[in-house]
Order: sequence, then structure tokens, then C-alpha cells
Amino acid sequence: VGETRYASATSFGIRPTFDGRDVRVETHIMDFDGDLYDQTLAIEFVARLREEEKFATVEALVAQIARDVAQAREILAAG
Repeated sequence: VGETRYASATSFGIRPTFDGRDVRVETHIMDFDGDLYDQTLAIEFVARLREEEKFATVEALVAQIARDVAQAREILAAG
């Protein structure tokens, strides 16, 4: 974001839990609190965590995202 690098976890796919059809990129920037509207971001991919999957409930998806973010933190801390 600007000249500052932040750790993040990114989803790249069609959002099958929501019956998505269009490919989207959604990034969770860790430990960031601010407004990014109308900002240009650069995303650097470091590791692939898992395949995209359809979850039975939104709650199951949210729980998996929390695990993904924790795993991403570990990978980035070791890197």
C-alpha cells in the first residue's frame, strides 16, 4: 500500500460457496486499519495454501479463512 508492505492472505477464484461465476481477487491485509478505496495495491504471491472449495455454510467458510490467515502468518514469519 503506497510504499509500505503488509502481510496479507489472498483468495483468487470464483467464490463457489456463493455460486460465483466471475474470477475475483480478495485480499485480507493483516494488521491494517484504514481506507483503501481508490488506492492502487500491488500483491506478491508467496505460497499457495489450498485449493478453492465450496463450503456448506458461511460459518464454515469464515472458520477456514481464519485458519488460512493463521497459516499465512506462519509462512510469512518464517520467510
